[in-house]
Amino acid sequence: MPENTMKVWNTYGYVRLSREDGDKEESNSVRGQKELIRDYLRRAPDLRECGMKVDDGYTGSNFERPAFQEMMADIKAGKINCIVVKDLSRFGRDHLEAGTYIEKIFPVLGVRFIAINDHYDSLHRNPESDELIVPFKNLVNEAYCRDISIKTRSHLDIKRRNGDFIGAFPMYGYRKDPEDHNRLLIDEEAASVVQDIFQWKLDGISTQDIADRLNAAGVPTPMDYKTSQGMRYQTKFRKKADSAWCAKTILRILKNPIYIGTLEQGRVTTPTYRVKRQVNRPRSEWAIVENNHDAIIERNDFETIQRVLALDTRTSVGGAAVEFFSGLLFCGECGASMVRKTVSSGKKKYVYYICSAHKQDKTCCSAHRLRDITLNEIVLDSLKQQISNVIDLSDLLKMTDTAQLRQAGMQRLQKRLDQKRKEIDRAQLLLQSLYENLADGIIDRDDYKDLKAKYTRRRQEAENQADGIREEMRQELAGSSENREWMKQFRKYQNVTELDRAVVVTLIERIMLCKDHTVEIVFRWQNEYHWLVDLATRQAHSEQEVG
Repeated sequence: MPENTMKVWNTYGYVRLSREDGDKEESNSVRGQKELIRDYLRRAPDLRECGMKVDDGYTGSNFERPAFQEMMADIKAGKINCIVVKDLSRFGRDHLEAGTYIEKIFPVLGVRFIAINDHYDSLHRNPESDELIVPFKNLVNEAYCRDISIKTRSHLDIKRRNGDFIGAFPMYGYRKDPEDHNRLLIDEEAASVVQDIFQWKLDGISTQDIADRLNAAGVPTPMDYKTSQGMRYQTKFRKKADSAWCAKTILRILKNPIYIGTLEQGRVTTPTYRVKRQVNRPRSEWAIVENNHDAIIERNDFETIQRVLALDTRTSVGGAAVEFFSGLLFCGECGASMVRKTVSSGKKKYVYYICSAHKQDKTCCSAHRLRDITLNEIVLDSLKQQISNVIDLSDLLKMTDTAQLRQAGMQRLQKRLDQKRKEIDRAQLLLQSLYENLADGIIDRDDYKDLKAKYTRRRQEAENQADGIREEMRQELAGSSENREWMKQFRKYQNVTELDRAVVVTLIERIMLCKDHTVEIVFRWQNEYHWLVDLATRQAHSEQEVG
């Protein structure tokens, strides 16, 4: 090559922007970086612009960025041999990895690297100064990134614990308040679908059958609904232009406490500002705010659904709904579940409930059984009686001295709280003694880890239960009747004339069938019911004595 022939470098401009790194919108905008780089290229005759690679919204703390990786592929393919950036911070904020590219990888590949505002050009580098200044600037850029990350995490954590919604998209059934994007409002159209889903589940419909109903009715999925509302919603789960409802989507909705006004955030995090792989946080570290926004589903209905999801929900023969008593019916002798058995006699079929343990092994339990019609009648009559009893008790409590009831309620709650405090203290004491046992060689390290996890979990469960009791105490002191909201569930079914899955799972805890054909029914909230009956009886006797 003649000496007067100037080498021309095939050049890419590289642009990166990330609010996560604390980048300022004005000075570091994509447009601003592009204009700066193109102006520089126009004034450099030895640089031929071959394109502009842009990573908009990607952190500088690692180099797993799509446009950067495309650029590296073109370098290895021989398409370009020069990179121009606004400054070293736009290239990257990890000083070790940035230094590796600038000092090792680019020289080996014959790549010229230029950082305009930092006055760095690898072709005209000054070994004495650049070997000190460039690593130092990269280190400062990384420290800035780390500092911004810490401040951002702290700020977001405060917002979560204050009940501010910080997600990009609200859960299906809600929308962001136009005047305050951290506040959730009910989206009436989507909320009506959510209410249908919960009601169908109460009626005993399986999650897959619920999904099929919604698909048949042409109801848009949460994904498609958000897109139809103009949201720029994207997900890695989308496989087709129009998505379909599935059992997993229904299940996620049914299990999400956001629908009773509870906001749970901070479930996942990243280990450091460098590592973007998400990891699950323990529940104790979540930001959970109850009564944060308007509820779509009543709390008691939500709790009932969680019970239903844990029960045996096998579908009935030839139908989409589960049996009335599925997951609730047990043998009163051995405790095993009772199962349906169909017996044919002539042209008629009779359905009986028999002990599953005896069915598997004739030597287990006894061969007692009960017809489904008989059981239905017994349960319905008992249910009507319990509903009547609860309504009478509720009416009686309205006429009772509320101050005395509140005082008795507080005493009962205080006893429960004291018991939980003892459980917490005991778990804490066990945790403190573990390290001493490890140091003394009483237990090995594996036992130490297992026991520590066990006692930590036990302490956390007790603390969560104690928090629940304190909330009940707060409601009691405020004169709230929320602690007796369960009574409304019985009143809701006061005109029941026949059994269905919803009334059974809402009001009944379990049913036991004994060999003498007797049926024992445990109703939900039975302990609360008996306690209030006893309290009302004692108060009535006290008033009679005073009278």
